[in-house]
Amino acid sequence: MPLIIVFGIRGGIFTATEGGAVISVYGLIVGMFIYKEIKLKDLPGILKEAAVSSATIGTIIAATTLFSWLLTSEQIPAKITNWMIGLTDNKYLLLLLINILLLITGMFIDSGPAIMLLAPILCPVATSLGVDLVQFGLVMVINLTIGLLTPPVGTAMYVGSNVSGVPIPQISRALLPFIAIMLGVLMIVTYVPAFTGWAY
Repeated sequence: MPLIIVFGIRGGIFTATEGGAVISVYGLIVGMFIYKEIKLKDLPGILKEAAVSSATIGTIIAATTLFSWLLTSEQIPAKITNWMIGLTDNKYLLLLLINILLLITGMFIDSGPAIMLLAPILCPVATSLGVDLVQFGLVMVINLTIGLLTPPVGTAMYVGSNVSGVPIPQISRALLPFIAIMLGVLMIVTYVPAFTGWAY
């Protein structure tokens, strides 16, 4: 299954979304005909459980998309960015403020809408600070990935909870050491350009 996912997506055979469908069919075939753990009578229950899980995550993503539309229509990200730039002209402090903005945004908005919302506003700011755009792209992605693992939205956290059946508070506590490591990596990526720029 991991090989199908990696080679299928990296080889351009299918997208990540299509890969999910391919893996579902693969899992069904293996479960029914190789391991024989899934019977035909089990399918309605499996499909119902999948529908509930998908609807839960879909509702969260829909709410965050609506929230991002509201923020865009009121030009709130642009106002916050202009306010931050007006606070200081210190590059390192501005980068810290941008990180805080991205972390908070990631806590409330899914990563896709957040990138579309903030990238056009923050990329010119990063360029004016002399930050390489590849480095800044990593800063954005790491920040928003941390947001996927933190309440109140935390889409990845809810997916993990739905799949494992472990309550959100328990998952949140277990994630704390990993989030601390990710924050450490974020600071290195933000303030040590050579860490990301050595490869090109």
